[in-house]
Amino acid sequence: MKSILRALSAIEDALGWLSAAAMFAIMLIVVCDVVLRYFFHSPLSWAYDLISLYLVAAVFFLSLSAAYTEGAHVNVDILQQTFPPRAIRLSEVVTTAIGAAVFALITYFGALRTLDAYASSDVLSGAIPWPTWPSLALVPLGCGLMTLRLLVQLVAQLLSLATGRDLVPVRIGHGEGEHFE
Repeated sequence: MKSILRALSAIEDALGWLSAAAMFAIMLIVVCDVVLRYFFHSPLSWAYDLISLYLVAAVFFLSLSAAYTEGAHVNVDILQQTFPPRAIRLSEVVTTAIGAAVFALITYFGALRTLDAYASSDVLSGAIPWPTWPSLALVPLGCGLMTLRLLVQLVAQLLSLATGRDLVPVRIGHGEGEHFE
């Protein structure tokens, strides 16, 4: 189990760096486009398509699983706060299983859509005929990794529920400064 977690974390870290690089590329392209547009009246015609089709998708989907691992996704736990510890574990098992099923479906249908776009040589119309399949491939890549992370989390939660030991931390409550008054 530890080797699976290490491998999964290494993949998440690598994709996190790629996501950060995509964000940096967005900033760099926007700055260049603004400078060229307002000072030289010659904007980058391809900037919007590259950013909106590839880079934003990379930022989102490549960091999806790592954000979950870090607890950075929204977690509504107002009802869980009233549950006893075993019921909290059970609710986490149910929600993690549902999440894994949803992300598995997104992965499956995203892969089908990607393969279809690749097979049909689907491109965007415009000055540059950008192929759509690389952007579409980010969906099953990111969601597939999220599915794996959720399945690993689900196994750990089931073991915690069965043994009564906290093998994974319970995600409940708020850190300092993270609540509304």
